[in-house]
Amino acid sequence: MTSNPEQPCGSGFYVTRWAACVPLLLMVAPAIALSLRGVLSTDVVITGGVVGLMVGSLLARDKRHYWNAVTRSLGDPTGMLVFALFLIVGIYGKLLAESQLAEGLIWLSQQMHAGPALFALFTYVACSVLGTAMGTSMGIVVIMTPVLYPAAVAMGVHPAIAAGAILSGAATGDHFAPVSDTTIISASTQRYRYRDGCADIGEVVRARLKYAAPAFLISCVLYLVIGGASAQAPLQASTPIIGNAHPAGLIMLLPMLLVVIAAIAGRGVFEALTYGTAIGLLLALGCGLIDWHQVAYLQDRQVKGILTEGATQNLGTIIMIVLMMGAYGVMRAYGLLDAIVAGLKGSAGASARATELTMFGVTWLFNFLLVGLVARITVIAGPIVDELGRARSLHPTRRANILDGVANSFSFVVPWHVWPLLMLMTIAPLQQQYPGLAIPASTDFLLSTYYPLLIWGVMLLAVISGYGRQYEHRTDPATKFAASGVPKNDSSH
Repeated sequence: MTSNPEQPCGSGFYVTRWAACVPLLLMVAPAIALSLRGVLSTDVVITGGVVGLMVGSLLARDKRHYWNAVTRSLGDPTGMLVFALFLIVGIYGKLLAESQLAEGLIWLSQQMHAGPALFALFTYVACSVLGTAMGTSMGIVVIMTPVLYPAAVAMGVHPAIAAGAILSGAATGDHFAPVSDTTIISASTQRYRYRDGCADIGEVVRARLKYAAPAFLISCVLYLVIGGASAQAPLQASTPIIGNAHPAGLIMLLPMLLVVIAAIAGRGVFEALTYGTAIGLLLALGCGLIDWHQVAYLQDRQVKGILTEGATQNLGTIIMIVLMMGAYGVMRAYGLLDAIVAGLKGSAGASARATELTMFGVTWLFNFLLVGLVARITVIAGPIVDELGRARSLHPTRRANILDGVANSFSFVVPWHVWPLLMLMTIAPLQQQYPGLAIPASTDFLLSTYYPLLIWGVMLLAVISGYGRQYEHRTDPATKFAASGVPKNDSSH
């Protein structure tokens, strides 16, 4: 009898099924230990990932099945999306940085006498708006960090607040954008109980305002207040980034505006970024912000320049995320995630509040199990939330918002998750362009990335209090939004 290649043979591992966690543990454990000492490196995570996969194979009974599971997961669509996106946004972000947009923003801030408080607020709002238009949190980090981070620090914003504001904006956009992958996944995984179909994306986004708006507004206040309270002295005029401040770089806001317009018009993120890169390159060359030599040139028998360096500067981060997909694939292939989920499902209570708390807890747990990969969290937790919520006739719109809100919370702030690591890996190369630029510690994001923490708190209060809770009625299958209250079909309330 031929075994199913998708299923492990026997018990899977020699010792215990929990050995499926070994690759992921060996990948993140060194990063956790070093992050607590203020050190975070993709090299450590990559090395831990490779070693973890090798050690895991030694514990597996069927080595061929194990490596088949790993290689299938390395080609996961999420990993391939990251691969393609980072190559393009790397070029786009490098172009904006080399075209002196940061210096232009500093000049504008000086003319407007905007201090650190206002610049911290501007950083958060700008990243939130662009993130909402584009729907890609990774793109926002890679594009906006080289521009806004050095400008903010030069203006006196504390490095941790500057980095946290960018990451908060990325999380805000990822949570609220109609074109975000997490918005689409969270809506499409939540099915109606009494009629065909799943939650409508437009309705989910409109219903999300009651949760996202308070978190956004409070975040604005915090960045304004704490951005001012934690301000440092602005860099001296002799510092290159301050001394070179001039308005010419502001012309590069036009390709950014083009990207936003293209995204709002329904163009895909890859198409929008292609337009922005092409127009931005022409503008930068035409206005004398860069010359052809900076686009591509030979140095010591190596090709350098905006195109090659931009395309390759994120390769370490790409490899790290792809390896995380491989480690996650081992846990999935050997049924460990199914076992965890089965235990969590048993904790769902008899009331709507208890059910929603279980949905909340399941999604929050996956924040940690999947090291902050938000799209993967919604993919895995989505069907579980759907099954739990449909049994209680909770409206799919409500379920989708609980799922997406919690998925976009702690994913962005835990020191060893992919997002703080991505921020630090994007900031580090900027020290070559801006000598003396400070880099925050990985642990700083817990105290400076406000929107993810606030949306977690808002969703928890909504679950406990019942705020925004909706039900699906059996007797009116065409109703999109049932009024809050006891569902007619559910006599257990």
